[in-house]
Amino acid sequence: MGTTDPESGQLSGPSHRRATGYPWVVSGVATPGQLRAWNEDGWCVLERAVPTDQLAPAQVAVSKLFPSAEEMSAAGPDSDHERWRTWDATWPEFPFRSRSLNGLVVSDVMIDLAEELLGTDDVRLYLAIVSAKYAGQPSGYNRLLHTDFPNHTLTVPRPEAGYHQMETFVYLNDVGPENGATHFVSRRRTHSIPVEQHTLSFEAFAELYDDPADASAPAGSIVVYRPDVYHRSSDFTDPAQARFMLHVAFRPAGAEWAGYQAWPFRGFSPEWHNFVQGATPRQLKVLGFPPPGHAFWTDETLAGVAGRYPDLDLTPWRAAHTGVAEGARN
Repeated sequence: MGTTDPESGQLSGPSHRRATGYPWVVSGVATPGQLRAWNEDGWCVLERAVPTDQLAPAQVAVSKLFPSAEEMSAAGPDSDHERWRTWDATWPEFPFRSRSLNGLVVSDVMIDLAEELLGTDDVRLYLAIVSAKYAGQPSGYNRLLHTDFPNHTLTVPRPEAGYHQMETFVYLNDVGPENGATHFVSRRRTHSIPVEQHTLSFEAFAELYDDPADASAPAGSIVVYRPDVYHRSSDFTDPAQARFMLHVAFRPAGAEWAGYQAWPFRGFSPEWHNFVQGATPRQLKVLGFPPPGHAFWTDETLAGVAGRYPDLDLTPWRAAHTGVAEGARN
């Protein structure tokens, strides 16, 4: 994770170098140009999109989950840190023990971005994990240009707007070539490749491997890309470097063929209960929890959910249910 600034508590990383290749870089709300890049290139970067007051506590939380670059470099073969030396480690999954990480995953920034890029105000979170990358950690077959759709959808991607899924990298430290910035290839260069060809060999597509575009960006930036966008991992050898990021993905609510994690499966975990009881209706809705006013809510279901989650403030749900009931009587 690099080092921690003793005064700010913020994680430091490699000096940020803006790549010349990514299609669009903005700060804040998506612009028409960014939406154009999303639709035509299939990926873009929002620099420093995460507010500092959300980024800083998330950085502290991730420093408790993973060793720093220095700690990993000094760890012996019998160290507990060894489990993080492989790209396919069992990465921590949402909901996390950390309220800061959970809050960032379902923050207004992330939900607003998903709604805008997916073109709907009814979106669902379907993936959220946090990962670390260290020197000498091999990327395996992820070093090949590939798309992510085989384990993100039961079908194949459909390129038209309205059927997209939004994958993201949320950077918790600065990311550049020095610590494994991912390389992306614009959809404008790959649109003629058959959709089912999800991995490209170097021999057949050498010109795409020479594409210089990478997702270098400072901490707090969000990389957004679609599951039909070819990209590849890059490894690094400097033991003073590390990369830490959240992987967060959303889909339109109606795209039931898309998914990765199943939230009801976490229902027995204390992390789930802690998250639900501190969440807002909007945050719960993106997980599939019925929003206030939904036909699911009755006197009985409200009472049952109150019993299951005693610290969840059900005022919005009760108020909407009362309004619906009074409307029916009138």
